[in-house]
Amino acid sequence: MVDTTLAEKLVAASKAIGKVAKDGNNTFQHYTFQSEAAIKSAVKSAIESVGVQIIPNYEVINQYDRTSNKGGINHYVDVLGTFDITDGKEHLTGTMPGSGQDSGEKAMMKATTVAQKYFYKQLFNISDQDPDPDSETATPASKATNNQSSPQQSVPKPPSKSQLTRIDNLAKKLGKIGGKGADEMLQWALAREQVSGLNELTSQTAARVANYLNAAVNKATSKKRE
Repeated sequence: MVDTTLAEKLVAASKAIGKVAKDGNNTFQHYTFQSEAAIKSAVKSAIESVGVQIIPNYEVINQYDRTSNKGGINHYVDVLGTFDITDGKEHLTGTMPGSGQDSGEKAMMKATTVAQKYFYKQLFNISDQDPDPDSETATPASKATNNQSSPQQSVPKPPSKSQLTRIDNLAKKLGKIGGKGADEMLQWALAREQVSGLNELTSQTAARVANYLNAAVNKATSKKRE
């Protein structure tokens, strides 16, 4: 009997998960998203089928309160999730930060939920659509011959300092208009590109994140004037 490694089991689990549809709906910002429940359900079934467990542990790295524009108190929690991936013989460890905000007692729960959800999405490369077959199958015209070398893939350009500054300013502006935290607005915009932090952005995705925030600012400003 061939002994399958933990890495091979994770590859098998990733293939079993496939795409996860967007089943959530944010009525305030008018966008759909993959819910935590959908991600966890897909991952649970896949890892159990290959005999793997992922055990989370969370460390609170920051927490603070902010007064909203309406005078309420919002509690913020930042955590660092550490995830022990094991099949009982081997262990792999990964980490993912998470932030949560709530006017009640759910900030901690929201922070751990974000960390776990995005760790699963990154570990198993979970998308909301099937891979494009054309992106994986080379046509005869595009295949390299013995006398030709394959073209090198271009390296994505990182976001510029001005792009990151614009994103930060727009998130703060949107939070101020809506009476919410800038961090929450930033996480909303990043989630639309399926990333969990600014360090995962490219110049192209940073431009789209800025556009999401700018459009939301314009819409919120118009509604406030009505």
